[in-house]
Amino acid sequence: MSETVLTTEETIRNAAQKIFKQKGFDGTSVQDIATEAGTTKSMVNYYFRTKEKLFSEIFHNEYRNLFSGIGFFITADLSLREKIEKIVEFDIDKLSEIPDLPIFILTELHHNPEIVFKTIESLPILMVLNGLNNQIAEEVAKGTIRMIAARDLIINIQSLTIFPFLGRPMMMKLFGLDKAGFNAMLQQRKKEIPEIIWNSIKI
Repeated sequence: MSETVLTTEETIRNAAQKIFKQKGFDGTSVQDIATEAGTTKSMVNYYFRTKEKLFSEIFHNEYRNLFSGIGFFITADLSLREKIEKIVEFDIDKLSEIPDLPIFILTELHHNPEIVFKTIESLPILMVLNGLNNQIAEEVAKGTIRMIAARDLIINIQSLTIFPFLGRPMMMKLFGLDKAGFNAMLQQRKKEIPEIIWNSIKI
């Protein structure tokens, strides 16, 4: 494949990613994508065939990248406390790069659940959580922490890391924060959230 083809394809993909995040799947037309990419509808269809196929590819990549980062730390050779710290840091750093991703996922979960479920089903979620469950059981046996399911531990972490991004406009208005102030708050939460989580399970 030539460099020109790759550049055109990537330009369309990047344009679609931007528009889908702004308007969602239903609110985006192929013409919207073509206009943003500076090309034509026929070129978009040439590379990606259908809007559904293009959206599925973008959503799959976004979600997989987020899951892969979390999965990497869950399966890494780290203590449980270190894993909590790393997951919190990764979540906040990743979502700071793409702050609209949580809203994007939730919107499409309601409007196009089949695409979301197809992506989730392709990920080794249960295998990753089983490994974390084993590590938790070892810590419980040592008397370090109380029993908690890996599923619930991850839910607790992500509830605290993701919510500020879901409520970002409201929080900025409510607490009188500009973009710099909001980012400073996120950096502080990197330190606070691991403490909250660890204190909730330690003995």
